[in-house]
Amino acid sequence: MVGTNLTQWLRRSLTICTLLFLGTVALVFTAGLFLPDHFEVQQSFTIHAQPERIHPHLVDLARWREWTPWEGTDDTLVHEYSDPSSGVGAWHLWRGDSVGAGRIEITAASVERGVWYDMTFDFDPDPMRGALRYLPSDSGTLLEWSLRGDLEGPLERALGPILSWRADAEFAESMSALAQVIARSD
Repeated sequence: MVGTNLTQWLRRSLTICTLLFLGTVALVFTAGLFLPDHFEVQQSFTIHAQPERIHPHLVDLARWREWTPWEGTDDTLVHEYSDPSSGVGAWHLWRGDSVGAGRIEITAASVERGVWYDMTFDFDPDPMRGALRYLPSDSGTLLEWSLRGDLEGPLERALGPILSWRADAEFAESMSALAQVIARSD
């Protein structure tokens, strides 16, 4: 009697869990059908320095490790850089167990205007386009960081808001660290 009741309860519980899981997947998939097929994140930060002092930290991909938050998140992280690691055509490859693998390549750079780059990940060969633009400011330089990319299929579109939220938070953390690095270099 107890065995029969337990078996029935387990079957019902498994059925309910399965239906909830499938319903959630269907809801996410359906939501993805109506969300935009691209994402764009943009933030502006005031850096109390002129572009000439900021530019070396941005145009040299090996120096991104000084101010980006990703370095301390994965003990298995391995980096590879072009030689030289700065300027148009410079690239950075990375691979780690928790951060995955990807590539950044500088596509344009000038001390007057900023740095533009393409970023790809192993799981998505379509590049995301990024820019770090220098704009005039009364108290130094307004650094505008933007990143945009395409989202293919309903699942990627459903995950787009999460991607934007994470990038937004990482931009803020990175810019704060960059400002500290530049202040220490005085």
